[in-house]
Amino acid sequence: MKKISTIILFCLWIPLLYCQPKLEFEKKYYDFGEIKEEGGKVTGRFTFTNTGDSNLILTTVRPGCGCTAADYTKTPIAPQEKGYIDVIFDPYNRPGGFTKNIRIYTNEPIFNNPQNPPHLIYIKGFVLKRPPTIYELAGYTSGYGVMRMKRNSCRFTVKNNETYIDTIHFKNFDTKSVEFTSIRYPAFVEELSRSFDTKIEADKEGYIVVQYNANQRNRWGKCSDPISFTTTDSIEPNKVFVFNAEIREDFSYLKPDSPLPIMQLSAADISFDKLKKGEKFEYTVIISNTGEEDLIIRDISTNLNAIKFTLPKNVIRPKQSTNLHIVFDSNLRIGKQNGYIEIICNDPNQANSYIRLFGEVIQ
Repeated sequence: MKKISTIILFCLWIPLLYCQPKLEFEKKYYDFGEIKEEGGKVTGRFTFTNTGDSNLILTTVRPGCGCTAADYTKTPIAPQEKGYIDVIFDPYNRPGGFTKNIRIYTNEPIFNNPQNPPHLIYIKGFVLKRPPTIYELAGYTSGYGVMRMKRNSCRFTVKNNETYIDTIHFKNFDTKSVEFTSIRYPAFVEELSRSFDTKIEADKEGYIVVQYNANQRNRWGKCSDPISFTTTDSIEPNKVFVFNAEIREDFSYLKPDSPLPIMQLSAADISFDKLKKGEKFEYTVIISNTGEEDLIIRDISTNLNAIKFTLPKNVIRPKQSTNLHIVFDSNLRIGKQNGYIEIICNDPNQANSYIRLFGEVIQ
């Protein structure tokens, strides 16, 4: 009886082995030809057929860059039925030729092996550059209101005991004056001077000179700090200027024979090879102080939100160590990964050190 049951199950299994979905595109390239940069988003449709013997499901449709989006058939496609993928491209600020790819994963058996490449379709075309606006001709490209800034951010490196001075330029393109109703500065930024009182008259320019005081910021490494402006601009009343600072420690006070902390990491390059989506990778790096003075960890940061870390203490006595526990959460990522953790400390020879994590997250 057991033998008969086995034969029946085998006979039922044989058809399932050959009952598979199969994706076939009518074409894999869509050429938009020449399109205008100011003409708005364009859409190209790819049509496909399920030439297999069971329902086809598109599990992932992923454009290769942020200027491209996709809409697609989200319901199961029966055998010999058709489906579509609409690829949407935004040409604004992207003049010239372009070629973009879209990666597609399905419930086809080939994707049971995560190393198999996805289906690929492509869009291409040429974006005709739009004529410059009055704002661009005047050099004021930041924002979209009637009063604009020449730029809405600055980037600089400064020592922890230094200051940085910059000038924020405005121009009022309206036919009436625009007033600043409030300006909110961070506590460590001060206004040094300005060319106007509270209003910038019609078709006039103005500026504000500001000073960034790194010694009052009380932070290390990369900092992003905004100044907020509220105006009577009828289109864009709220404006922001951002200081992108990198604050480094000034070690000029040290003498050649000064005792120093010396940071030593047990690992600087960590590979997690391949992780299935949903898995976590954990690793512990030992941070040791082989010097003669206390090692102070000023700041720790990472470039990926998938990386989390914990450090029990930020002051390490000479000849002692502590553990930096690192967790990589693959739920938040897909594909090749290249992340880092930056450690800022008071070791003058290794004030900025990096622990690099690399690998691949697969479906």
